[in-house]
Amino acid sequence: MEALGVRASFSRCDGAGFTVTTCTRPNARFQTASYPLPGRLGLGEALPVASRKAFLGRSGLSQGRFPSWKNSRGGVRAESDLPHNNGISQPITVPASSTPPKSKKSADKRAEANVRHAGSEGSESRQNLRSEEPSSSDDESGMPASVHLASRAAAVAFAEAAARNAAAGGEHVADEMPVDDDFLPGNTTLGAHEGDFAVRLANASVAGLTVITVHGVDQENLLADVSSTLSSAGLRVESARADMEEDSNLILDIFVVRDLETQKELSQERFSEIQDRILTKLAVRRNRMKPVLGDDPRLWEQVNFLIATLDKVVVKHAGTEVHEAVQYLIRGFDGLREKEDIRKRAELLRYITNMDCPTVTAVVRVLYIYSSLLNVADEAHKHRLRREEIWLSRGATPTWEGSFEGTLREFRNADIGPKELQLLLNRLEYSPVFTAHPTEARRREILTTLHRIFYMCERREDNRLSPAQKSKVEQEIEAEVYVLWRTDEMRQQKPTVLEEIQAGLDYFRYSLFEAVCTTYRYAENSLEHVYPKAGVTLPSFIKFGSWIGGDRDGNPFVLPKTTETAALLQSRLVLAEYIRRARACQDMLTHSVLICKVNQELLDSIAEDKKLMARIPALNKDIELYAQEPYRLKLRMIRHRLEQNLRIINKRLKAIGLEDEMLIDIEYNLDEIPGVDPRDDCYSDEAAFISDLRLIDASLRDRGDARLADAKLKDLVRMAETFGFYLMTLDVRQESDVHTDAVSEVVGESVLGLCANYKDLNVAERIELLSEAIASPPPVERIEEILAKLSESTRQVVEVFIAIANIIEAISPGAVSSYVISMTRNASHVLEVMFLAWLSCRNIVGRTAEGKWYSQITVAPLFETIPDLEVMPQALTQILTNDTYKSLLAASGNIQEVMLGYSDSCKDGGITASAFNLYKAQQLLRQISSDAGVQCRIFHGRGGTVGRGGGPTHESILSQPPGSVQGTIKFTEQGEVITYRYGNSETATYELTVGITGLMKASHPATRSIPDDNPKYIDIMNELAKEGERAYRELTDATEGFYDYFYEGTIVNEIGMMNMGSRPARRKVAVRDKTSLRAIPWVFGWAQSRHTLPAWYGVGSGIAAYTQGDPSKMAELQEMYQNWPFFRTFLSNVRMSLQKASMEIAREYARLVSDRITEKLVFGLVEKEFQQTIAQILAVSQITRLLEDNRTLEMSIDARRRYLDPLNHIQVILLGRRRDSSLSEEERQMWVGPLLRSIKAISSNMRNTG
Repeated sequence: MEALGVRASFSRCDGAGFTVTTCTRPNARFQTASYPLPGRLGLGEALPVASRKAFLGRSGLSQGRFPSWKNSRGGVRAESDLPHNNGISQPITVPASSTPPKSKKSADKRAEANVRHAGSEGSESRQNLRSEEPSSSDDESGMPASVHLASRAAAVAFAEAAARNAAAGGEHVADEMPVDDDFLPGNTTLGAHEGDFAVRLANASVAGLTVITVHGVDQENLLADVSSTLSSAGLRVESARADMEEDSNLILDIFVVRDLETQKELSQERFSEIQDRILTKLAVRRNRMKPVLGDDPRLWEQVNFLIATLDKVVVKHAGTEVHEAVQYLIRGFDGLREKEDIRKRAELLRYITNMDCPTVTAVVRVLYIYSSLLNVADEAHKHRLRREEIWLSRGATPTWEGSFEGTLREFRNADIGPKELQLLLNRLEYSPVFTAHPTEARRREILTTLHRIFYMCERREDNRLSPAQKSKVEQEIEAEVYVLWRTDEMRQQKPTVLEEIQAGLDYFRYSLFEAVCTTYRYAENSLEHVYPKAGVTLPSFIKFGSWIGGDRDGNPFVLPKTTETAALLQSRLVLAEYIRRARACQDMLTHSVLICKVNQELLDSIAEDKKLMARIPALNKDIELYAQEPYRLKLRMIRHRLEQNLRIINKRLKAIGLEDEMLIDIEYNLDEIPGVDPRDDCYSDEAAFISDLRLIDASLRDRGDARLADAKLKDLVRMAETFGFYLMTLDVRQESDVHTDAVSEVVGESVLGLCANYKDLNVAERIELLSEAIASPPPVERIEEILAKLSESTRQVVEVFIAIANIIEAISPGAVSSYVISMTRNASHVLEVMFLAWLSCRNIVGRTAEGKWYSQITVAPLFETIPDLEVMPQALTQILTNDTYKSLLAASGNIQEVMLGYSDSCKDGGITASAFNLYKAQQLLRQISSDAGVQCRIFHGRGGTVGRGGGPTHESILSQPPGSVQGTIKFTEQGEVITYRYGNSETATYELTVGITGLMKASHPATRSIPDDNPKYIDIMNELAKEGERAYRELTDATEGFYDYFYEGTIVNEIGMMNMGSRPARRKVAVRDKTSLRAIPWVFGWAQSRHTLPAWYGVGSGIAAYTQGDPSKMAELQEMYQNWPFFRTFLSNVRMSLQKASMEIAREYARLVSDRITEKLVFGLVEKEFQQTIAQILAVSQITRLLEDNRTLEMSIDARRRYLDPLNHIQVILLGRRRDSSLSEEERQMWVGPLLRSIKAISSNMRNTG
């Protein structure tokens, strides 16, 4: 306050007083003094010079007449002895209690009260700005319909007086605030609500000042936070004050501000901007995500920002009633988790019941988007932490568990030298296989928007951004959140198989192309760091596979042409990516022969290329253009040859589309070159393409340009070695019975005439018949006649192999990988597939005229149920000793692939029996393949949930039986798991890394801390599995009414209405038993109802039956848990599933069961086993909480519960209405929409669909 010779700065204080820092002359030391006040005062910068003397002179300071702020029961009470000259003409009491939001009528009343207009002069102006007496018309949610506005002159003069008094050496400022009529607001009053808050503004008539008040529920640091918000918006806070009631949490914060840009009072448009900022801050406070996701405040700040942004959108587009309803439910169920209250739960359920259909729909949508944004923030945070750990630990300690750096240090510490490491790396093959089931529940449009928000969140946290840049990013995020709110998350019809194929390709466009290159670079950097100058090279060992478009088991919409289309679309995408990257290399490698030299091998190759290019005018011009730039010329020819491959693919796609009346978007269309057949100069396969790239690479390195070779060109080489011309190797799957039916028809008298009663033959007789046929020449001349005789279903089975041959011919021999036979029960099922491939007469399987065997496919029997796993050793031994099959296997690399199904075995016999039988099966496979002299590659049919074999990839690989991995692993990545693991390049890089390092550790015994399995552990586990299966089967097979409970107490009947995937949810209809359901809806139904039963039921019974209260038995299990990775990983996954379950919520679903006796019987058994399983697992793990040793996961699950619990209760009520026979069909149908939305929202929170 230079006018007084004093500069003063005020800091916010507690309720006892405030501190004033003063300086009475330039360059003098600052002094501080404390002054008692009933409220809290905070000032930012030094007070402005302008009009200070006038302010003081006109403030009435010498009159000694000030309003007093006092505490009153039930609210803040302002009293004044002045009649109408301070803007606070009547006492006001703000109710301190909060009740549930009421009706739409009261919301409309609040909205109407939020915008008020005042006159511009005299007593009319002052009268309009007075606070109103509380009345029945006030806001029923606890917020008065109008909140008073403080006099700017009073607030400013109060601060002036404090500074003046300090300069004069006074000890304190009187508990009074000066006022003056001349400084009352005279323009417009605006206002808005944010939950329990109200924000008001009045423009000043003089001095360019504006008063903003915030009235509502106090929280720590609110005054400072809003002040900082105002400052960041370009306003200077001239003064700020807060008053509150000691016995409640109600406050009135007053801010006097100046716009630094205009030096004028705020315009209505400018205030709208400021109001948005304040509301965002208040929304954060209103819906504050406590730091349950982790101790890092950056995470929950990000979460709070996203939540607040959505809150603004909801208030604007859905109204305060929806927003308040959401907050009321969140807070209510938060309280129930802390302490169960039956009355409160009933009150919340009544509240949900009373919501109309539009409101409940909007509430479900808000909770769904909350959870989606939470997932985005959580993923972005994890990536940031991993990135920070990489930089902080470089050259010091290992980074996150499963990193390349940490793994290689383990190897070095285990005395694994460079040669041994190279041998290990050379035999690695890491193969994730993408499937379309269970289909990702979210629409492609939603995923794309969330993908953009993820990267914007990362940009928002960049400390290098200026305030303006950060604000721009936040505005972009807000726009994307608007898009989420405006986009319908529900599919209006089932996706076609073609749409599922396109969705699978999106992961490569948006994520995996970049992630694969990054993963290899991280691995190479770590190799160089841990094994410097050791000469260890990193081969390209990542290979992706796909079932999307090839899995016809139970899906009648996957036709032979569908499979061919899938492979062609994959090829088109990767070819286009190669062309794009080759162009980037061409722009980079601009070396001139006038300045540097290149290898002769490259020049010879270019000379051959010129012969082809010379006949094409456009390319002939490029010969002249790049005459002195050999790398650019070679890359131009590489591009041309890739474009010719792409033209071949596009031509075939167009033909299929016209033939089958399918709309196939030719996204990367290229015009034909007149007079040039693309087959003349295209690449024959990816090997020729890689050879050309290596010519360039070798020349660069030989001529001292290794750094350039290691740049964009190296990424292109890596991609070509990883993706080939096919992107993903396509697997085909079909059920064994389909093949048996087809073979029976083909060998019958009406077709080949080999056997009239094939199905009556025993397995040995079938094998003999099929072996003889395969060894004979195929009926090439009769194939059209044979196909014409076949039934439609059998002809389609044969045409699948014709499609396979077309794919190999058009793309590459590596384009098709395995033919998977589901429900394999004997050896003849394997030879039936070989026979059908032979019958296609397309040189897939058979023997040449010279007697040489050939096979272009790998047949993988899939053993799924527990009985199937028991017959597996006999079936495999029988097929591997068959001479015909051994010859075919040797012709295809002598690798026998065997797929193990986790889902059906778990559904069949429970999680304990399933897990251990699969473990034993892998041990048997190792022995059987070794005895047969073949290499066995195990294909793990894992799902996303624990009940379907899911779990962390790194730990899952390490828990495999010793010696069963042998450098290769192949496993399914299903449905929404693909999104969570590969939806963005950063997360995909992490998932690939931990999977690969797990494979490396499991493939090298020296890095494992355990010997071969302890026989004692195997015996104990046999007992646990036996008792666990007994308990599971007693529930699922022997408990009367169990399937009525499942069908009536879960959403399984409604899953088919979800339009999630092209595949039907059931194998059979109108049958209520285990066999009628696929494993996916089985797990999905239990997960949605928070039972999560398939992932844990029977575990507790198994442990209890083994220990029988004997401490020594428990000690044995504790030892197993510490020393056996399989058992430890198994229980860790079970603990995670138990944490996601909630018996309180499961009980609400149980009440949907029509028969009360069935409800109480089944739920009683489930609840008892749930409690027993938790108690037993905690004892074995020697912990007190389920996820005590994984605090991050525990907090992540808990954070999602605040949205999940309201959704579950809403779903229960909607299910009841959907099934209420007393309602009309029209009334029941009305609730289907929000019900289906609740299923999707719960899936998002649980992060799985099955």
